[in-house]
Amino acid sequence: MAKDFRELLVEASRHEQFGRFFKELAVGFKVVLSFQASETHSCEPAETLDDIYAYTKWEVSLRQVDKAIDIPRIGAWSFFKDKEWAAPFDRPEYQRAIVGEFIPVEDCQKILEDVIEYAMSHDQIKSEDEIAVVDPDVDLKRAGCGGCGAKKADKADKKPAQ
Repeated sequence: MAKDFRELLVEASRHEQFGRFFKELAVGFKVVLSFQASETHSCEPAETLDDIYAYTKWEVSLRQVDKAIDIPRIGAWSFFKDKEWAAPFDRPEYQRAIVGEFIPVEDCQKILEDVIEYAMSHDQIKSEDEIAVVDPDVDLKRAGCGGCGAKKADKADKKPAQ
């Protein structure tokens, strides 16, 4: 079982009008998780509490770094869509992020564990200790193999000059 998701949270900002935001959790190089709770988020209680363990429900988003998370066979959502916690997440077509409102604490923990399992099974991390805390909505660059596009570029670079 992974650490309690709340132990990983780092406050990024707090504003009277816009509420509090926690930094995101980059789990591997593909999926980024966001757990949020304040008076401006879909959480219970709907207020900004100093004790984050007092929340019973959270607003959670999952996004993919490089592509829309729900693209069939490419998006990570295909790995998560049948999980018991997946039903409340909105499903806009071809969005980089999906959002679940009023997600119970137990489901938040399960989401983190499932995302860790995904990253480990896809050789993106070896343990949960490799989870990175990143500023909200930072544009992360994929640090993987480079994909097929990189291979095509390499071949184009090696073509003989005419």
